[in-house]
Amino acid sequence: MGKDIFVTILEDDIFSLNWMALLMVRDWRTRVVGEFTSRIEFHEFLEKAHQRFDVLILDVDLISEIYKITDICQAMKSKGHQARILLTGVQPDPKVLLQMQNEQIGGYVLKSEVAYALSWVIAFVSEGHWVLTPGVQKLAYEANVPLPSNALVVDGRRTIPEFTDYEAAVARMAFIFSVGRRDLADELKISEQWSYGLVSELYKKLGLADIIAGDVDLFSYIGESEIIKDKFLEIMEQLGSSKKARDMETLAFHLMTMPEILE
Repeated sequence: MGKDIFVTILEDDIFSLNWMALLMVRDWRTRVVGEFTSRIEFHEFLEKAHQRFDVLILDVDLISEIYKITDICQAMKSKGHQARILLTGVQPDPKVLLQMQNEQIGGYVLKSEVAYALSWVIAFVSEGHWVLTPGVQKLAYEANVPLPSNALVVDGRRTIPEFTDYEAAVARMAFIFSVGRRDLADELKISEQWSYGLVSELYKKLGLADIIAGDVDLFSYIGESEIIKDKFLEIMEQLGSSKKARDMETLAFHLMTMPEILE
């Protein structure tokens, strides 16, 4: 398993901040080491803290005519931080595209298009890819803004094959957010025993036991992307042949948050 990816988040929307932090915590590759709701808090962190970080998730809504992305880059560089910056937004913004020339920028993604795949995106950024989502790509083409040669277009809105909408919703609660079986039963208005059976069926339908046992080819589940394949090889090496509930849930988490690589 590779080293932990240390992440800081600068996001003024508390809901988005908590959502991002939760996804980071649930993934074994990422560790959140700082959460900030204002640029003042982030600059104070840079001034006082000695905690290194690898990726900064920066909400572009904080960027204005006065406060620019270059200000963040310069502040980090002045304190010896070489972390890459992932820009996030609700809508693609032409003004942001024009501020993406700094080498510290590692991508620009729309929150709705990343969906549950944020930790995958962070892993790609930390490895040197320049990550964007389809909406940003479309805007860049329309605005005739050239993209880096290492651009990677990622879409996290992938549906779960052969799952109904209800099954997908339950699987997300159980595997992505690790909702306990008793709490899951309360949420679904079913018995706790029934919730265990339901989750077991979802494990089976997702093919987890067969994958770990080697009875089914993992790559038949994940498509042809070499980048995704390499990541799952790391995951499977870590898990080995374990069928412990925690390890099964780890594999389920990564299968369900896996994005589609478009380019």
